[in-house]
Amino acid sequence: MPTKTIKDCTVADAYLQILADRGVEYLFANAGTDFAPMIEALAKAQALNTPHPKPITCPHENTAQHMAIGYYLVSGRPQLTMMHVNVGTANGMNGLLNASRGNVPMIFTAGRTPTNEHTLPGHRDNVIHWTQEMFDQNGMTREAAKWDYELRNGEQLEAVIDRILSVIMSDPMGPAYLSLPREVLSIPMKEFSFNSPGRIRPAKASMPNPEDLDEAAHILARAENPVIITNWGGRNTGVMPALTDLAERFALPVVEFSNRYVAIPRRHPMYAGGNPNPFVKAADAILVIDCAVPWLPASVTHSDDCSVIHMAPDPMYSMFPVRGFRSDIALACGTDLGLRALAEAMEEPAKKSKAVIDKRRTAQMERHKTLEENWAKKLEDVKDRTPVHPAWISHCLGKIADADTIFANESRMQVQYIPTQKPGKILNAGASSGLGHGMGVALGAKLADRDNLVIGCHGDGSYMFNVPVSAHYVAAEQDLPILSVVFNNQRWQAVRGATLRMQPDGYASKANQMPLSHFTVDQNYEKLVEVSGGYGEQVTDPKKMLPALERAQKSVMVDKRQALLNVVSCDP
Repeated sequence: MPTKTIKDCTVADAYLQILADRGVEYLFANAGTDFAPMIEALAKAQALNTPHPKPITCPHENTAQHMAIGYYLVSGRPQLTMMHVNVGTANGMNGLLNASRGNVPMIFTAGRTPTNEHTLPGHRDNVIHWTQEMFDQNGMTREAAKWDYELRNGEQLEAVIDRILSVIMSDPMGPAYLSLPREVLSIPMKEFSFNSPGRIRPAKASMPNPEDLDEAAHILARAENPVIITNWGGRNTGVMPALTDLAERFALPVVEFSNRYVAIPRRHPMYAGGNPNPFVKAADAILVIDCAVPWLPASVTHSDDCSVIHMAPDPMYSMFPVRGFRSDIALACGTDLGLRALAEAMEEPAKKSKAVIDKRRTAQMERHKTLEENWAKKLEDVKDRTPVHPAWISHCLGKIADADTIFANESRMQVQYIPTQKPGKILNAGASSGLGHGMGVALGAKLADRDNLVIGCHGDGSYMFNVPVSAHYVAAEQDLPILSVVFNNQRWQAVRGATLRMQPDGYASKANQMPLSHFTVDQNYEKLVEVSGGYGEQVTDPKKMLPALERAQKSVMVDKRQALLNVVSCDP
């Protein structure tokens, strides 16, 4: 069995080398006093040119966590983050929760305050080492992490690292948390050997149960009003070709409800929009694909004789305390594998349902034609509106983008105006509604794909959550020119909308400025990017939207300089 041996090292030295050997390329970190043995090990690795994840300094944990998420979403390879003890863990929870609910693998680590007051290497030497110690630091993460542990000694390093990687990369994927006591990282070792390559592989995605698959195929083939509903399906880049093929062959309309990724191109005739309600109400069969919330039960319900089929790595969504959607058939599988298997299983029963399939194809093509007409009409209606309408901003973004442009989205960007013919190009990592993910995701995406344009779209509220000074700093330091577009409507629209849904005729609806949801100070966000040497511009005139984007694109792609447009916009 091939092995590698390190001599005269510390646990921290060995830790870095094993991670690098296992394919972990980057360490996104925000350091503290607990990092001393790690910093020494990194400096040693750089001086001696030994393998180690490249360290990237992130002035805020939100940037670090979401860079790791963005890098994974583009590359498919999980990365390492490290934060400062309990306080860094707390600041990193936003990213951990987004990774957890979004099934994104990440190795989230933090230092652990030394417990020894003297004698051992790495012992306490600062007053904060008493005040920062917790009884259960890992407890903060336990509900969100797929696995958590505290490193106990050097001898278990290989087992722990391989355990993390195999767990987080097995379906359903998710993050792990490892705390690293300073004394343990400081332990000297005369010699340390480990297997290379590692001998513990993650479980690969599974196929669906054959009997349930066959039943689902017959239900969908003969249904008069079937619908597919998805939300996160497009996170798996194999889903778009498989889903598009299934929908096209068997005339199955696809609704993407409150979607964070794109699972079917917006211009495909089987794309049926984002509103599931009319489809759910009329459906005799519903296929829910990788979608935790396919519709809002308070808004719509399906008929009693409607068959509901769920397909996902965990179709029961066991991470949620309460979820009561009907599930007549649950297909636990890799979603792309399941869709391909379903297409094959539907071949025979579809032959007997040709007339039904032809009828639903005609109906869906008419619905899609209406969608396209409505998109065009909306654009015509709003193109000259001031403040600038999100549809017009999105249309202009589509003009400077191509099929390979990557969008990190936490805004009211309207995806129908954006190129969506390739999978994995629209990324929204806020699966737990943790705002402040977009800039980190954009930076991580750019790190994984330096050749293509990466655009981060943010509401003004979410832009502030990104701790933009931190993100702009990393963009400059790491030569990661991204384009940031702020949809500046001077409010938290999600908060305002939630209030109006509950009390449409209440006091808040009549207030000139709804409490805790409006911003009353004009913010020159375009100035913030200049602090880190970037190009900034404010846009207030819709006629100047496209020229401003073209200037910003040139700054990013030609001058290799990050850019930000502060677009004074209205609500959708």
